[in-house]
Amino acid sequence: MDAGVDAGVKEASRAWEKDLNCAESALRGVCAGRGIKLSDESLKLATPFGGGLGRCEDVCGALSGAIMGIGAELGRTDGQVDKKPSYAAAKKTYSAFQAEIGSTSCRVLNKGDFESKEHDVRCKKFVLEAVKFAIQSLDGK
Repeated sequence: MDAGVDAGVKEASRAWEKDLNCAESALRGVCAGRGIKLSDESLKLATPFGGGLGRCEDVCGALSGAIMGIGAELGRTDGQVDKKPSYAAAKKTYSAFQAEIGSTSCRVLNKGDFESKEHDVRCKKFVLEAVKFAIQSLDGK
């Protein structure tokens, strides 16, 4: 792993171990790997994405958090700025995650299990992989 991926994975792992959810952990991981500091208000934006959007088990929260990390670097605040680089990195991350993990759906990946030890192990893996893919996408890999 390169230094950015390594730092991101370590931070995401620390966040997960502190009981932050999948989206929160992935966002923190991507930002740490890219040297991005977000305000507490910005970090809080990830919370409801956990469990596939508020435990609706839709799009994987780890993937959503990682994509938010891409937005932290490539997002825009002005409609005249090109959005295509952020879209390209998000698409590349989504595709890599889907290819490696087998799905982007929390329902498929998690099967309604939010309480077991298996969930903890399984979803932590998804968080770390999402962080890795997002940072690699931002690195142009």
